[in-house]
Amino acid sequence: MADKCEDFLKSRIEMSLLYDIYGGLLTDKQRKAFELHEMSDWSLSEVADAIEVSRQGVFELLQRARKRLVEIEEVVGFKRTLVALEEYKKNLEKLLDQHEKELSEEFKSKMSELLSELRKIGDQDV
Repeated sequence: MADKCEDFLKSRIEMSLLYDIYGGLLTDKQRKAFELHEMSDWSLSEVADAIEVSRQGVFELLQRARKRLVEIEEVVGFKRTLVALEEYKKNLEKLLDQHEKELSEEFKSKMSELLSELRKIGDQDV
């Protein structure tokens, strides 16, 4: 049971991240349905009333939106790139910490600047 809950949460987080990156590429109705259902936690019936389509129509809009977000990520790969950048940043920080005594102050200062720039990139809204 715990694994199912964890998988569900991971899936919601994944979809939210994909939406943050690619949501602008969905249709207006897909975007509105996704925002209300996934982000505001509205029921299918509540979303259906709000956007004036059937409950089944909302279900299909959400299915198409999720599928489209995954398809776009498969082609563009921006999320994968962000995840890889974060991993590289962590590895660099770890490596610098391990060899701190061996490195010149100038090198450490320059690396700190570069890591700071990487942090800024990672912290920007997508």
